[in-house]
Amino acid sequence: MTQVEASEGAPTGGEGSKRGTFGPRDFVHTGPETLMGRYLRHFWHPIFLGRELKAGRAKPLRIMNEDFALYRGEDGVAQVLAPRCAHRCTQLSTGWVEGGALRCFYHGWKYDRTGQCIEAPAEREGFADSVKIRSYPTVEYLGLIFAYLGEGEPPAMPRFSEFEKEGVLTTTTYIRNCN
Repeated sequence: MTQVEASEGAPTGGEGSKRGTFGPRDFVHTGPETLMGRYLRHFWHPIFLGRELKAGRAKPLRIMNEDFALYRGEDGVAQVLAPRCAHRCTQLSTGWVEGGALRCFYHGWKYDRTGQCIEAPAEREGFADSVKIRSYPTVEYLGLIFAYLGEGEPPAMPRFSEFEKEGVLTTTTYIRNCN
């Protein structure tokens, strides 16, 4: 391997190198801090079958080597939040849905769809206003729940009118163990 190839980020695997060391041109890994992970987070992704997420339920998700909490409010609207409560880092998907919000099962902190903490039991009045976790733009379309996992304002959600006609589209899932 030439010095130029190594400096351009080719995976290093020669003698004395550490297995799994990748440079800036690593297009295989999709974690949030990788080149490909940052690129892929610029797009909307189908993350769940809408019919499989019942109202009032929460589910853990792992997408592109990152964890999330997906829930459907009692009003039927799906939402993706950061995976853990800001208080004690408990997995939010183990909590319960109240109205359009998700409550942590450990100490009961409650988060709305924007990730804003709206209740923090046993804390001083107004404390919840200072706590916010990450929320991700979430849209249900064509029987699928889509999320935008990137930074900043999401692009317009693509629409496919040819698939919106009755009987044209059937949705299914499968698990592909990759990345």
